[in-house]
Amino acid sequence: MVVKIKNILLTFDIEEFDMPIEFGMKISDEEIFERSFTGTKRILELINSKKITATFFITPRFAMKYPKLVKEISEKHEVALHGYHNHNYNYQVVERKKAEKELKNGKDKLEKITGKDVRGFREPRLQKPPYSILKKIGFEYDSSLNPTFVPGRYNNLFVDRGVQTIEGVKIIPLSVTPLLRLPLFWFAFRNLGLNYGKFVTNLSMINQDFVTLVFHSWEFIDLNEFRVPLLLRRNSCAKIRNMLSDYIDWCLKKKWKFVAMGEYYEKNLSDNSL
Repeated sequence: MVVKIKNILLTFDIEEFDMPIEFGMKISDEEIFERSFTGTKRILELINSKKITATFFITPRFAMKYPKLVKEISEKHEVALHGYHNHNYNYQVVERKKAEKELKNGKDKLEKITGKDVRGFREPRLQKPPYSILKKIGFEYDSSLNPTFVPGRYNNLFVDRGVQTIEGVKIIPLSVTPLLRLPLFWFAFRNLGLNYGKFVTNLSMINQDFVTLVFHSWEFIDLNEFRVPLLLRRNSCAKIRNMLSDYIDWCLKKKWKFVAMGEYYEKNLSDNSL
């Protein structure tokens, strides 16, 4: 009997820290970048110490601000595109030619910095991306789909939770459990705790060979100094670092493999079987 390898697709959205603006706070452009830079450095320190591989979805603005850091990330991990402008942008509602130009421009900028092909995309705020444009530009996979319900954001309760193909692009969703669609993304992981994360991971692995998680660079700084809702700043900085560290150790003990999304795509999805 062949035992299928279980894969952990650990991903990080590296973007400008614009959360305070959303809640009416003033924050300088420099601080928006610096906070995310600090969090990214802490993420790298953690995952490099564990000797695992991850995927970093990076905005071109961040990459152009810190090209040396992005180049460093690309040496051991995968770099993918996380939109082009700010985090509120939605390419599904932008005029097609403009969206195509900007996304291609963002892809080109990341490829110039890293010297590697950028194969993956994630839409800001996990909104639905323009798949046909992604296909035309040359993206191989997208990871914008969170197949659950998030009030005020999206309702994907009845969308396929497995890998699928839409308009020629492979979709690798964030992980949720069967039936109840309990999510594993950053908000749930931080607020419901490590045991919850393990529980959802085990359930998700029952009938799939992968689990996808997403965190942000700014989660690894202290968010308690900002007047944002408690559920958004709870368990930030050292607490999420320690939780994630323990989670990684738990996965490694179970002999699950941490792989970049591009590697998972290449080994499992590059044919036309899905």
